[in-house]
Amino acid sequence: MRGAPRPQRRSLRGLLLRLVSALAVVLLLLIAIAAAGTVLTASDYSTAGEQALSRQQAANQLLIDLLNADTGSRGFVLTGRYDFLEPYTASVDRYGRDFAQLQRLVRGSPEISADVARANSDAQQWYAQNLKLIQERRAGRLGASIALVSHGVAQRSFDAFRRDSNRLAADVQRDKQEAFATAKNRRNITLIAVIVAAIIAFGVVAITALRLWRRVGIPIGGLVLGVGRVARGRLAEPVTESESAVRELGELVDGFNTMQRQVFQQREAVAQAARREAMQRTERRLWETVQEGLLPTRLPGYPGFRVVARYRPAERALLIGGDFYDAEVLPDGRLAVLVGDMAGHGASAAAQAAGLRFGWRTMMTVDPDPRRVLAALNAQMARPDLRTEGLFATMIYALIDENGQGIFACAGHPAPLRSGPDGCHPMTPEASGPLLGVFDDAQWPTTTFALAPGETLLLYTDGLIEARTSDELFGLERVAAIIDAERAAAVELRVERVIDAARRFDAGSLRDDVVVVAIERSLSASGRAKDIRCE
Repeated sequence: MRGAPRPQRRSLRGLLLRLVSALAVVLLLLIAIAAAGTVLTASDYSTAGEQALSRQQAANQLLIDLLNADTGSRGFVLTGRYDFLEPYTASVDRYGRDFAQLQRLVRGSPEISADVARANSDAQQWYAQNLKLIQERRAGRLGASIALVSHGVAQRSFDAFRRDSNRLAADVQRDKQEAFATAKNRRNITLIAVIVAAIIAFGVVAITALRLWRRVGIPIGGLVLGVGRVARGRLAEPVTESESAVRELGELVDGFNTMQRQVFQQREAVAQAARREAMQRTERRLWETVQEGLLPTRLPGYPGFRVVARYRPAERALLIGGDFYDAEVLPDGRLAVLVGDMAGHGASAAAQAAGLRFGWRTMMTVDPDPRRVLAALNAQMARPDLRTEGLFATMIYALIDENGQGIFACAGHPAPLRSGPDGCHPMTPEASGPLLGVFDDAQWPTTTFALAPGETLLLYTDGLIEARTSDELFGLERVAAIIDAERAAAVELRVERVIDAARRFDAGSLRDDVVVVAIERSLSASGRAKDIRCE
């Protein structure tokens, strides 16, 4: 079953680009607000100050114009000298221009414009009164002039103008203060905007840091913990994958977990291989230890016969097997030959096989009859603990005299082969008994045979005929065919070649132990006894 599709992760580059862009926008906005507020506030302060100063200077200039005109007119009335009229005349010429300039400066300020209008009205009245006074003095009517001065109409107009000028100055100052207050408010608004923008920038930074921690920091922290576990040898715990991680870190975590899993599998494979090798070394050492118990060091020589034995352990398992063989010349002159196969592999099977071999040697010296020897060995094997372990054995035991007359008994063992001029054929026993250790009481009938000069008797274990390719067994027919084809070769070569053929058939590696014992009767009745070393 396929797993659910993984969510599409965003890349670290894209995340950083978006976060930096958002932060840059907020910072630019903050800078723009601060700059605009600073410029506007400074401009407001500057404009308000300059405007108030210009208005005040223009109002003062009107007052100066009237004061100059008043000084000139008074001097002319008192002295009659025309040079005193010059300041008056200049003031009259200047007043119109200064008034027009003041009007321009107060435009847009209704209250100050009204003050200017009132001051101008008073100034015009003063000029009108002063003009009458000058005309009377020019006409030489000094008394009328003095009467006009004493009457004080012009002075009242001048005093009204002064009051209007003071009011105008106060209004200009108040307008300046209001402009400054407006500028201050703008400054405060600017500061508030800057503070708000700074808070927003801080929020963006905090969110950025949180997202970076969640999408970068936490996955990196998990990866660091995973590396630490690997450094401590804990390879079975993968790094937890975070769905919120950026794509690069997600791929890094996936790659790290894959690498860790492969390293763990390789380590386990190496450990298993080391354990197998250690077990194989142990088994080999055990094999070297118990081999003396399973196989004889030397086979006996028997007049008129040649006895050859070969043992090949299972090559795939490389474990101690339970196949064994032995041969001995009895005191009555007969040759006793034994081939057995203990079920299973390992030290326990090898120990029981060695026990059967030594038991056979002991029983054979007391009574070599195959029926009684096999019954005694069955009693040795028929124990509850061995049955619980599934240990049982097959065995073939043969007795041959110098004339080639023989007898054998089988305990669940494959029938022997006889090779001669007419070919190689199995020697089917008249009857066969059960495996050793299966039943408490049983019988093992014997079968008689005669071995003619030039014939060979082959005893073997089932590992030879059960070599296989796929589901096809090597089989007894192939064994017989190879022995027959090699009839002209020495018996040692025949035994070697049939085992090699079974090995090649089993993909070049025997999967079970193989024992082959060949007893060949010489064509010459007189043969010299000679010891033959077993292999």
